[in-house]
Amino acid sequence: MFEIDFLGMKIKNPLMLTEGPLSGNEEFILKAAQADLGLIFTKGIRPEPILSPTPYLGIYDTSLMNGDWSCIGYEAWKGVFSRIGGDVPLVASIAKNYVTPETAADMAAGLQKAGARIISLVDYNPQELIKAVSLARPRIKVPLMVKLPPFLPNLEEVLRGLVHAGVDAIAAMDSIGPVLSIDTETGAPLLGSADGSGYLSGKYILPVTLKYIYEIARFVNVPVVGVGGVTDGDSAVQMMMAGATGVGMVTEPMISGLKVFGDVMDEIKNLFERRGFRTLEEIRGLTLRRNTERSISELYKADIDPEKCIDCGICAEICYSNAIDKMEGVHKADHGICTGCGLCAGVCPVKAIKYILI
Repeated sequence: MFEIDFLGMKIKNPLMLTEGPLSGNEEFILKAAQADLGLIFTKGIRPEPILSPTPYLGIYDTSLMNGDWSCIGYEAWKGVFSRIGGDVPLVASIAKNYVTPETAADMAAGLQKAGARIISLVDYNPQELIKAVSLARPRIKVPLMVKLPPFLPNLEEVLRGLVHAGVDAIAAMDSIGPVLSIDTETGAPLLGSADGSGYLSGKYILPVTLKYIYEIARFVNVPVVGVGGVTDGDSAVQMMMAGATGVGMVTEPMISGLKVFGDVMDEIKNLFERRGFRTLEEIRGLTLRRNTERSISELYKADIDPEKCIDCGICAEICYSNAIDKMEGVHKADHGICTGCGLCAGVCPVKAIKYILI
C-alpha cells in the first residue's frame, strides 16, 4: 500500500531522511537505514572537508536552528557510495551553493561513477541550479533532481527552466533564514557561527512548505518531495495532499530520534484506515482537486455541536466579535454577530465547531 517508485528506485514508504547531521557520514547513514523510511539524502557534499563552529544546533521550541555546514569532503563521499551506494536507498546531495555550476556537474559525474543512483543539487540561487542541471544533464544517466530555496518570487519561471534543463524531480524547501536566537542571560547568540545566525526548520515552517509544494505540484509533472515542518502522520499526509510524492524529515528525527519514522508511518496507516483510503495516489494532490470543488463565500458562520461541546468556554473567551455565549447549558454562536473568522474552531479542544453556509 505504501511502497512507491521514486525515480526508478523502489522504496518501502514515502518517508525520507533529508540533508542534515543524521546523514553526514557512512556510520550515520547505515544507522538511519535501519529506521522505517524509504530514502536517505546525504548531508550536503562539499569539495573539501570542513568543520562547523560549535554549538551549531539549537532547539527553538518545537523547531530547530541549524548552523552546521560541516562535511567529510567529496573524495570521502565517493568512497561511501562505492561501498554502500547499491545497498542503501541513498541520494547524493551536492551543496551546489559552494561551487560553480561547472564544478557541480563534475562532482555529479564523479558521484555517479562511484555508485550514486540519484543526484540532487542544492542552492539558494535558482539560476545557478538551472545552469548546473543544464551542464550535468548530458553527463548524468541517473535521475537528477534539485532542492529549491524558500520564497522564490518567480517560481513558475524557475520551474520551467529546470524542467527544460532536464530535471527529474524537485524537492522543496530548504530551511528559512538566516535567523537569530539570543540567550537573554548573556546577550550572546545561541549558535556558534560568526554572527550567531543559522537557519530555521521544523514544525513552525510547515504552512509555508505546504503552500510551496501546492504551487510546485500545480506547475510541474515530475515527482515532488515536500521538506519542512513534518512532525507526525497528520502533517505528512497534508504534504502529500498538497502534491508531494515523497515526504522529507530531518528536524523531528534529530529532536525525537530515528524511531519517529516508524511512529509517523503508524499514524499514516491509522489515518488511512479511519478515512478509508487505500492508496497514496488517492490523497496525492487531493487539495488541488478539493479547491476546484469547494464554494467560496463570506457567509460561512461558526456552528457548535452541542453533543461534542464540553462547555470549556475557550471559544467564548477568544471570540473578538462576542458572538459566542452560553445558552441553554451549552455554548452557541450567534450567526447574526459571527464574522466567520475561523479562530474558534482552531482553539476548540474537542473539534466541536464547524463552519456552515448561512
